[in-house]
Amino acid sequence: MGASVYFIGLLVIGAAFGNDDKPKLRVYNGSVEKYTELPFDEADHIVVLPFFNSSQMTTIFCHGFTGHPNGPAVTAVIQAYLDQGQSNVVLLNWDKLAADINNQISSSYLNWAAPNAIKVGAYLADVLLSLSAAGLDLNKTHLVGHSLGAHIVGIAGNRMAAKRVRLPWITGLDPAGVAFDSKRPEERLNPDSAIYVDVIHSDPSKYGSKRNLGKVDYWPNFRNVGPVVQPGCDNKPYPRFSPGDLCNHNKCWQYLIDSIRYPGTVIGTFARNYRTWKNYSKPQRLDAILEVGKHYDQYVPGNYYLLTSAFPPYGLGENGL
Repeated sequence: MGASVYFIGLLVIGAAFGNDDKPKLRVYNGSVEKYTELPFDEADHIVVLPFFNSSQMTTIFCHGFTGHPNGPAVTAVIQAYLDQGQSNVVLLNWDKLAADINNQISSSYLNWAAPNAIKVGAYLADVLLSLSAAGLDLNKTHLVGHSLGAHIVGIAGNRMAAKRVRLPWITGLDPAGVAFDSKRPEERLNPDSAIYVDVIHSDPSKYGSKRNLGKVDYWPNFRNVGPVVQPGCDNKPYPRFSPGDLCNHNKCWQYLIDSIRYPGTVIGTFARNYRTWKNYSKPQRLDAILEVGKHYDQYVPGNYYLLTSAFPPYGLGENGL
């Protein structure tokens, strides 16, 4: 299908957003301070930017609720991929559509950001198809989403799969549970959103999903009894969405960053469930290992468990199995 047909589709879907609200793709030119940002309906221009390397992977990161380009998750993840130097690095900036409105966190999430995430995911699918028609190699494209952003990239993958286009790799970072755990698979991230879907669950007791959403689901520092509390965090009451309140939810992208910076250190071992993993012998724990943040063609699908340190570097290697 030609790029012109997809462009018409972009105009139709884009009409759902006001001009100031439209999501954008920010393409970085070597540092977080240097970038070109294009609205979705002009995104196909990305492939002709002089610093865009079409022979490399393209990594697109999507922030979550209340996220923005200068937020801690965005700056840290983008910087990690820039430092890695193996891909074109792109931010899906939907900050206006993900915002907390009038300091009403719960209603902003349920009535504004979550519905917008579904629309942005559908819109992103058409953007990617338009980019593909313009020359982007989708087989070298990796989508990474945090919290609500994980469902945005998942929905995009689902919409593309329905058109018989399969993305190779989606990474979900503690995908949001509220308002999405009850949805049908095609309305959220699911194991078939891409050929390979890996998910890091760091806050399944609160903001993150408890569901298996990937072909591979990593469960760092998991426990069956009581809340899952990541090392370096605690279970004290904090103001809603304060750093302490989000500590567990944010560990997912911190673990991903360390997997990029220190390859081979953040690893998990396969087990049917947590109880089985706890009863594994050391040889059993070393039998089927996958590395967080790495793409696999051959793997045992299912749950992977690991322990981490309280402070970076978080990965413990085999000592965390």
